[in-house]
Amino acid sequence: MHTHMKISRTALLLILVTASPSLAVNRDHIRELNQQAREYSKQKDWKSLLDIYNQLTREMGVPTPIHMLRVASAETHLGHTQEALRWMQRYAATGLTYDVSTDDDLKPLLAEKDLAPIAAEMKEKSKPATKAEIACTFPVLDIMPEDLTYEPSSKTFIVSSVQHHTLYRVTLPNKGESECGVKEIPLEDAAKRWPTMAVSIDTTRHLLWMTAAAMPGFEGFPKEDSGKTSLFALNLDNGKIVRRFDLDAVGPAALGDMSVTADGTVYVTDGFGGVVYQVRGALETAKLEMIANGFFSPQTPVLAKDGKRLFVADYGLGIAAINLDTGKADYLKHPENIAVTGLDGLHLAGDSLLGVQNGTAPERIVRYHLNPQQTEITGQEIIEQGPRIGDPTHIVTVDGMAYATANVGWDKVGDNGKLKDGANFTAPTLMRFSLK
Repeated sequence: MHTHMKISRTALLLILVTASPSLAVNRDHIRELNQQAREYSKQKDWKSLLDIYNQLTREMGVPTPIHMLRVASAETHLGHTQEALRWMQRYAATGLTYDVSTDDDLKPLLAEKDLAPIAAEMKEKSKPATKAEIACTFPVLDIMPEDLTYEPSSKTFIVSSVQHHTLYRVTLPNKGESECGVKEIPLEDAAKRWPTMAVSIDTTRHLLWMTAAAMPGFEGFPKEDSGKTSLFALNLDNGKIVRRFDLDAVGPAALGDMSVTADGTVYVTDGFGGVVYQVRGALETAKLEMIANGFFSPQTPVLAKDGKRLFVADYGLGIAAINLDTGKADYLKHPENIAVTGLDGLHLAGDSLLGVQNGTAPERIVRYHLNPQQTEITGQEIIEQGPRIGDPTHIVTVDGMAYATANVGWDKVGDNGKLKDGANFTAPTLMRFSLK
């Protein structure tokens, strides 16, 4: 969902956490350590701060890229220059980039000659990758196409629009043309009250599932709605509401990302509340049930091929695998040089996970290769990164091709959801690449 809420993304990038190799993570303890770290940072108690970071490293195993930068910062303050550079080298190995000159904590490293090859590696690995192509551009510049799904019977995509609080049917252009065909799906007023987030098709029951969220701080809806969110089951033919599920949460919530399985089970995540829900069984009696909680910011849920686990992109931490029988979550093991944070869109394609990273620098579309048991990431391929991708969000596969929404425009809007001063929307794109 971009916790998206760009609001959450900014906050999440400040979380000082590490990713688990394969064991269940004590996320409550991580939060406690993070709170201690924030206090030591305010007090400029660098030795105690480094001790906390070392605890996180030991307990969690594989550090996230953000954690690497934070440890490097603490080591720099303590005058441990070579150790700081070693952490910067580990960060560079992930393929991500970071401008040390903009970080007061790390600026002292600019005087070190050993930083030059590290900076060169970051620059090299963050060069544009262009294995995808632009299938078409959206003629509505401010549509902000958040999520997308595909309807096989009509051979059209359906995208959700954050700015217009609605859904659009999208067709690929004719040969020689470059613009997508876009037509609004008529929705009832109740479904258009808040920004539209996730959308998924349920071919089994001929339904279109959609979420909407009154994101805190956003404008364009009554202030008393702030923090509310709902899941809608819509008639696929006419967009009428068949069933509505209102989330009764203690604090602000946003049902932002979703997937629907072949048997019609709906999995949906609350990126604000850190909870994963499901709706299963007969639509008339089904309930919105919690299956797991305690995540930092769960994004797209994807059913594993064994049908017993649910992969969930936990934005600041990694890719969780929820045991659907117990609700307990492990995190996929992965090599340290593969970054699995900042993931929004996630999609299973055979024994690989297609990921959309809009919380990394550079932002990327990646393909993670899994072992046959789908318990470990063994490698990755960078499909797209660079200026063309803009701000990407979600991904879907159709007939051996993957399609992703890109240049969506989250970077153009402020915390209120409105265009920033001096910014302008540019045409969002639908990108595609072959799975072969």
